[in-house]
Amino acid sequence: MDGMKAAFAGDTVADPLPRVMQGQPGAVLLVQVSDGTVLFANPLAEQLAPGVRLPCPVDEWSRSAGLQAADGSDLSDPRSGMPAPPLSRIAHGEPVHGERVTAARSSDISEVREDLWVIGLPLNDARVDELAGLALVVLLPLREEQLVRDAQESAEQLHSRAVLASDLAFTISDPHQPDNPLVWVNPAFEKVTGYGQDVLGQNCRFLQGPDTDREAVRRIRRALEAGETVTELLLNYRKDGTAFWNEVVISPIHDSAGRLTHFVGVQSDVTMRVQAERERDAALAVARDAKRRLEFLSSVTDELSEVLDPEAAQDLLPSLVVPSFAEWAFATTLDPGGRTRQIRASHADPRRAADAARFQELTSGLGEGSISMQVLRGALGPTLITVEDAHVDANTSAETARVLRRLGLGSAIVVPLRARGQITGSLTLLSGPDRPPFTPDDLQTAADLGARAGVALENARLYAQQRRSSETLQRSMLTPPTQAPGLAVATRYRPAAEAAQVGGDWYDAFTQPDGSTVVVIGDVMGHDVSAAAAMGQLRTLVRGLAYDRAAQPDEVLHRLDSLLEGLGITTLATAVVLQLEAGATDGRRGIRWCTAGHLPPVVAEPDGTVYMLGGDGIVLGLGAGQVRLQQRAELPVGSTLLLYTDGLVERRDRPMEDRLAELCEVVAALDGTSTEQLCDELLERMLPEGSDDDVAIVAVRIGDA
Repeated sequence: MDGMKAAFAGDTVADPLPRVMQGQPGAVLLVQVSDGTVLFANPLAEQLAPGVRLPCPVDEWSRSAGLQAADGSDLSDPRSGMPAPPLSRIAHGEPVHGERVTAARSSDISEVREDLWVIGLPLNDARVDELAGLALVVLLPLREEQLVRDAQESAEQLHSRAVLASDLAFTISDPHQPDNPLVWVNPAFEKVTGYGQDVLGQNCRFLQGPDTDREAVRRIRRALEAGETVTELLLNYRKDGTAFWNEVVISPIHDSAGRLTHFVGVQSDVTMRVQAERERDAALAVARDAKRRLEFLSSVTDELSEVLDPEAAQDLLPSLVVPSFAEWAFATTLDPGGRTRQIRASHADPRRAADAARFQELTSGLGEGSISMQVLRGALGPTLITVEDAHVDANTSAETARVLRRLGLGSAIVVPLRARGQITGSLTLLSGPDRPPFTPDDLQTAADLGARAGVALENARLYAQQRRSSETLQRSMLTPPTQAPGLAVATRYRPAAEAAQVGGDWYDAFTQPDGSTVVVIGDVMGHDVSAAAAMGQLRTLVRGLAYDRAAQPDEVLHRLDSLLEGLGITTLATAVVLQLEAGATDGRRGIRWCTAGHLPPVVAEPDGTVYMLGGDGIVLGLGAGQVRLQQRAELPVGSTLLLYTDGLVERRDRPMEDRLAELCEVVAALDGTSTEQLCDELLERMLPEGSDDDVAIVAVRIGDA
């Protein structure tokens, strides 16, 4: 050992080795000099010679690693005529000051070999008898030949300095002595830890400190007790007290008889690597958190956008943020006059449902000076509240304060709900006492949520407004039917699911001067305001033409074609005009009808027979002179006539024939119901999920005149 120290202390030759090494740990072997047996190989050495079981002869290890001289000759072949291989010389106790060899790559798809620099350091100057018979072998990766030649020029000094220059700190401990003390350390160990020869005879736990993972230390202890190799990453402390991350590999050394003699420790300062990994993990965590927040925002927005009723959307909003974002939450909106209109609350704990409902009832108890009201009034922007009492001010009613505390306060976030530059409400989120307090990042997420939710709620409000306007426009053109003697007439109109889809469906029922009753169903092509306007024109024209001179159905449609052409009305439409004669004869009543491209009416007779009336004339609006066939039939008293538009039966996923057959089945199943109930049941059974098209229905029950 003293000789080794002297060699390091007296070395003044410029050291090219740091320029030769790639800056990565090398492969390390511990060889027993007496018989040339490899006793220990670190993980990198195991990768060079996979499958070799230790102990084994050094030549066997060399063959497995595929070691060759620089000129490509086989180092393990004594017939090569070359000097003894470096590993063999080391195994016989000779130092190897540095020689270049190549090793086979582990991959079979490439012939490129790995350049290595071999250094052998006999431990014959060690004070410990067992170590005196060992040699340390280090194989370091090289870059290029010029650097190798530079290193060879100072080979006399490199044999010891290689161990120092590498990042590998070696220790050897003796398990046969009490507490498994260190019996040898190399200079690199002192470079890494600050501890040198003064720690020989001590267990290496002096490297531990207050933040060292005790469980990792226990794993090392259990592995050593079992005589097994162990690898751990520990936070250790240098002699000056500074911390560093130490990657420790401790392996047992066995003699040729298999007896445990020592433990070899290889320690690497991997602080930079750990810091880089932690920075990477932190960046990944930030990215994952950002992705999670975006998914949360998208989920809330998507669910709100599917709700078209503004009150239902507001009721839904608080429930979408609990429990994933908050323990409980409530939303508040303002009416056009600036008054608090509604408060909706949702709690993650079902046991607090009654308190949440009571809080909703105490809308007036929310003080004007509270943070929520200040944000709602625009006096504050998105606000993070960390003090529980900030939720309650002097204007908050006593009962409201009690309910708030039962629901749980904790930290809170209040954000405005904005749409078109106006604050339409606010959303308050509370963490509750059992959750971590909200952070500034949570505030930003909530602010984004408020903006998105505000737009979604405003869209729902605008949708409802447009829908009401559309229905008002449509219904204003559809006057109630005239109730003629002996007839029970019921009508229904259901607008399309889309708010602005004003359609061209219409119905009418009125009495002609001769006492006959005319029932009309029609559908103008198109779904917009123009279609609705055209519908209004056609409905008026049909009513006027049918009333004048008590015209029959075919005459009404014939004259309507002429009027449309003469007036320049470019509208296409389908229609059925049906005339019920004024009185019944022998319990039957005559009907006449004419069809212009419309779906056939359905008849349900008192005996349960259900069928469709024939007829298929050309659509309206193709010019004067169109010929359509008028038909006549007599229906028994008690029969029901059903006229409808295609929105009742048309579906993209079902053939029209199947849907018409289904309509007849439903009508038959509703035999005996009133015309009003028939209309309602038809809409419910035929369109359980609504329709993308307008629907108009006229049901007529024929009685005695």
